[in-house]
Amino acid sequence: MKRLYLWMLGVGCALLLCACSEQSEEEEYDEMQRNEDWAGIVEKDRQQPTQSLACHKVVRLAQYRLGVAPPGSVYECLADSREVLASPVAAMMMSDMYIQLGMVNMSQRAAFESMVKETDMKQCGRALRRLTETAIITRQYEVARKYIAIMDANGLHRDWARSMLRIVEHPELISEEPVYLQLRKTYDETEDQFFM
Repeated sequence: MKRLYLWMLGVGCALLLCACSEQSEEEEYDEMQRNEDWAGIVEKDRQQPTQSLACHKVVRLAQYRLGVAPPGSVYECLADSREVLASPVAAMMMSDMYIQLGMVNMSQRAAFESMVKETDMKQCGRALRRLTETAIITRQYEVARKYIAIMDANGLHRDWARSMLRIVEHPELISEEPVYLQLRKTYDETEDQFFM
């Protein structure tokens, strides 16, 4: 009887650990988006259509990246973007999507929403990184300096933050960062019509 009890206790603990470590749908899509697994995103949605508004938008981006959706369709699905920022993960997914589309203000807003909603300071690191990037792109150097100080003080992405401080102190060094330089050109040349 004692063996049966211990076995059942062990099985119960294992099931509990599995349930606790299981990713949410948004976390799965977020990971695939960060890994640029566009085919995996589309296939996952094909097998079981997503219920998350943020995941739906990431599916549309994946279809666009794979060339199976017309270019305008990814922008059409951004129209109701305010409702999608419901969770910290969803907001960061949207921040990533916006930055990929060159919508710096929207990316900044979504990252800020994620940071405000997040209760775990370690999880805020990703949002703080994005806020630093968008502040540098938009030439808000003092704002970037504040985010860098927060990361440095909390040990979040400290090396990365210090490398960004170089650009804040010497803005001409942005030319060494082709992605940021291109985003700045896009930011300077276009109006962010979707800003909420």
